[in-house]
Amino acid sequence: MGIYRISDLNIEIEAKYPTASENIKRYAVDYQEEPNVTLALSDDRMIELMEENEGITADILEAMYLATLYCWSLFDFNGFPMKASAVEHDGACVLFAAPFDEQFDPTSVLPADKTFVYNFPGIRMQDDLYYVFDTPFGMRGGLSKTGKKLPLKSIVFMDERFDSLRELEAKDFVPMFMRAVAQNVRHERTKHTLFVLERVMHVTKFYGVRDLNDIDFILERVAE
Repeated sequence: MGIYRISDLNIEIEAKYPTASENIKRYAVDYQEEPNVTLALSDDRMIELMEENEGITADILEAMYLATLYCWSLFDFNGFPMKASAVEHDGACVLFAAPFDEQFDPTSVLPADKTFVYNFPGIRMQDDLYYVFDTPFGMRGGLSKTGKKLPLKSIVFMDERFDSLRELEAKDFVPMFMRAVAQNVRHERTKHTLFVLERVMHVTKFYGVRDLNDIDFILERVAE
């Protein structure tokens, strides 16, 4: 196992297959530290996963499982997982999520030169602010080669109900936030999501929009 610096944590990872092994390379460190988290997939668990997910290769299952373990661990370090894509704008981060659309592909609509995570960004509170980190998790891995850490400015939910870009009230964004986070959370962690939301609401704005056709206009508005 090697030690990797991800989301300002020392994470010990055992990767046996090409996708995960390649994605984590850029996060390797040359020092030895006691790991904050250990991510590994045992042979017995791999057999179980292959039986449960017929047709999916061991390579992809390992990448997915390590990402899931990472998401679960964030709650122990003032963080939370969220199925979202992270876009950089003026030195801050805007998260884009489509929690009710399982088939949404952010790579088709978000600007590649500004998007530094397409799946599983690391979101952690440090010094009373939430920061977004690039990660090696997801099929594409992180895009940053040096490690991004940007303050979270806002979260934009994409849904058909929003005819135009608008700031959301709690009644609109609470269920969407819960779903976007809960997609990657064990049942026993769900209660923690409400605690996280209580904190996020005080430092982050939430918006809704139907599509991202005018992404530059949206970024200017939501990152004010």
